[in-house]
Amino acid sequence: MTHDMILVIDCGTMVSRFIARLLRGEGVYSEITKAEKTAQAISAKKPKGLIIIGDTAESLNYDDLPDDLPLLAVGKCSVDLCKALGGNVTGENEINSISSVIYSSSKLFDGLAQSNRKFQTLYSLNLPGGFSELAYVDNGSTPAFGSEIRRIYGLQFSIEQNDPEGLKILSNFAKKICRCTDDWSLEAFAEETIRSIQEQVGDGRALIALSGGVDTCVCAALMHKAIGDKLICVFVDSGLMREDEAELISRSFPIETGCSIEYIDAKTRFLDRLRGVKDANRKREVVRDEMLHTVAEATAAFGKVDCLAEGTIYPDILAGTFSDSDAAKDRNALMDHIDFEKLLEPIKMLFKGEVRRLGGILGLSADLTSRQPFPEAGLAVRCLGEVTEERIDILSRADAIFREEIKAAELETRIWQYFAILTDMKVAGIYNGDEAYGYALILRAVTSNDALSANAFRLPSDLLERVMERVTNEVSGITRVLYDVTKKPPALIEWE
Repeated sequence: MTHDMILVIDCGTMVSRFIARLLRGEGVYSEITKAEKTAQAISAKKPKGLIIIGDTAESLNYDDLPDDLPLLAVGKCSVDLCKALGGNVTGENEINSISSVIYSSSKLFDGLAQSNRKFQTLYSLNLPGGFSELAYVDNGSTPAFGSEIRRIYGLQFSIEQNDPEGLKILSNFAKKICRCTDDWSLEAFAEETIRSIQEQVGDGRALIALSGGVDTCVCAALMHKAIGDKLICVFVDSGLMREDEAELISRSFPIETGCSIEYIDAKTRFLDRLRGVKDANRKREVVRDEMLHTVAEATAAFGKVDCLAEGTIYPDILAGTFSDSDAAKDRNALMDHIDFEKLLEPIKMLFKGEVRRLGGILGLSADLTSRQPFPEAGLAVRCLGEVTEERIDILSRADAIFREEIKAAELETRIWQYFAILTDMKVAGIYNGDEAYGYALILRAVTSNDALSANAFRLPSDLLERVMERVTNEVSGITRVLYDVTKKPPALIEWE
């Protein structure tokens, strides 16, 4: 089954992901393409409408845009659209405040009369022939313009989070102007994808390496729903997961899905490979390489396997060539040992939040689907410096205490990600009444929507004090606890 689609053209802003997610939430399927790939994407996807989003659309070739498709430019790129269509800028007003916007009678603003919106800058525009002003403010600028005949519209304001008026505008554009049906849902996606998996696997067998993360768990559950025991599910315990997480997966996943797991205890071999490795990128390479070799060795005993399934998700695809390159290396390494005929990536068009919700639809518990993002190399990159069994034990216990206290304070749903980092810095302290040298532990808690930017979550001081007391009393080897309040940017969410 094919769905009506809106194609979001990304002109240099990650807001495109937010717009696409909002449209999908309204039941209208949407995908994202870079400005330089617009022509190919339009030809391949055959969308029913286009949305341009970004601070500038100068990289967009307007000759690539079909005349018969509705078009909505959101944000500053609407000014570029005006100029590309033959208009020009006649004035620029620095506002940096909330202004009252009055909407005219237009399908785009159906159901809206007035709203208050935040503007940094508003431009006065000399509009192209056939275009008119569709919204008004009291300073002579043009917050919105369009042509109802050509179905081309520009908004100088962006769509914000928790913005019901903005959501209404997107919905009007998709459903009333582009005439998209709102028939896309995760339930429909699951049904269609299950049929597709069954057709591709046929009478063969498929293999998936369960990393323990949410994405591969949901992918494996979907694969098993489609082909049952024809799926081989391999779970490698590297010893680098959060405390009790490997047990959670090996115990809960088979019960909730009916899918049996080939469990491989590889803790010793991973730690042996990481001995003496201090560089974070090298740690990632070692963990990835060891994981691939462990899976490849294990699957040699399974006989012929026709398909390899991977838990690739849409942000991985949007990340570009770096992720694609890593994925290609992983596939090639496995294919050196096993001759796969097909690669299946059944959830590759879903955003992270959609993957979590799909897991619930498939019967996975919140314990499995609501877990926080976790690095591919696990605790190895949160253990600064050399990775040893002792240091991983210290970090995993301290991290578990931090998570326990967050949950006890009922803050786990308000914080996007929270974890501990064990530094390789030893500082003086007092332990059992004697002077001692122990590690400094760093606590990190952030709020974010897509990991592209983040703010530090201001944890209550009494909670931080409880974590400090428990960590220094219950975990031998830690004499100092620090709290990181740096936002992204300039910092990253992870330390390495």
